[in-house]
Amino acid sequence: MKKTLFTISMLVIFNLGYSQSFYSNLKATGLTCAMCSYSTQKSLEKLDFIESITPDLEATSFKLEFKDDAFVDFDLIQEKVEDAGFFVGSIEIVFNDKLKTENDKHNLINGNLFHFFSDADMETNVFTLVDKKFIRKSEYKLLSEKTSHACYETGLHTATCCSKHENLKSNKVFHLKSSL
Repeated sequence: MKKTLFTISMLVIFNLGYSQSFYSNLKATGLTCAMCSYSTQKSLEKLDFIESITPDLEATSFKLEFKDDAFVDFDLIQEKVEDAGFFVGSIEIVFNDKLKTENDKHNLINGNLFHFFSDADMETNVFTLVDKKFIRKSEYKLLSEKTSHACYETGLHTATCCSKHENLKSNKVFHLKSSL
């Protein structure tokens, strides 16, 4: 019995220590019924980096939790929503811990590279994905004027874009703006 309890407690500790440090709230547009939500969820379930999906029919949104240490590809999330016949209205990234962010700086989090935009240096855990494909052209234009990093245009990490980062899971860079 003691051995079983020890094994279970070690598994819990292991999973807590190595879980993804963020999740996403995806707001979908065009969903009109439970079947729409169901088909979107089924399409998203095909992505191997998603651990679980919790739909909210009333808000037409989905909470996406990711597998441990996986590279999270938001472009593929958008593709799967569109494959189901709908659109991404917005994607909110919620980190488990507050981050101290500096405007126009990059942070490597669990091998995922993020470029942060904020009106001031702040500490928060809630951000909105503001890549070119996820926001209005007018908002993209305003943000692109606030950065000299080429990654905002290309979506890719390069040596000329920002400092060298080790242990990247992909050369993709996702751009986040503080929600506050």
